[in-house]
Amino acid sequence: MAPPRASKKSSTTTAQNMSRQSRRPVDEETDEETLADRTDMADETEDDEPDALQGPKHQKMMFQSLDDQKKRHASNKKGVKEAYSATKSSLQDDINKLFDEHEDQSNTAHRAQLARLADLLALKASLESQMARKLADLSAAYDTHSEELCRAVDSRIKELK
Repeated sequence: MAPPRASKKSSTTTAQNMSRQSRRPVDEETDEETLADRTDMADETEDDEPDALQGPKHQKMMFQSLDDQKKRHASNKKGVKEAYSATKSSLQDDINKLFDEHEDQSNTAHRAQLARLADLLALKASLESQMARKLADLSAAYDTHSEELCRAVDSRIKELK
C-alpha cells in the first residue's frame, strides 16, 4: 500500500482565508473612534425611532399599494375582457346580419331567376305547340298537293295512252 498523502492547501484556499480574516473588525480601536461611533449610533437610533414607528405604516402602505395595483390590474383585465366580449358579440352580430342580408338578396335573385325560367319555359311550350300545329298544317298541305300531283300525272298518262 502507498503511504497516506497529506492534503495540500491550494493557493486559492489560502488567499480566501486571508481575505476573510482581513474582513474581520479590528479589536484594537482608539477611544476617540469608539466615542465617535457611539455618538453616531445614538444619532442613528434617534433617526431610526420615527422609522420604527413608521415601519408598520410604511409596510402597510406598501402592501396597500400592491393590493391597489393588483386591483387596478384585475380591473383593467376585466375591462379588456368585457371590451373583447362586447366587440366579439358585436362583430358576430354584424357578420350574421351581413350573411342574412346576403341570403335575402340571393333568395330574391333566385326567385326572380325561377320566375324568369318559368316564363321562358311557358314561352318554349307555346312555341313548340305552334311549331307542331304548323308542322301538322304543312304535312296536311303536302299530302294534299301530293295527291293532286299524283292525279294529274295519272290523268296525263291516261291521255297519252
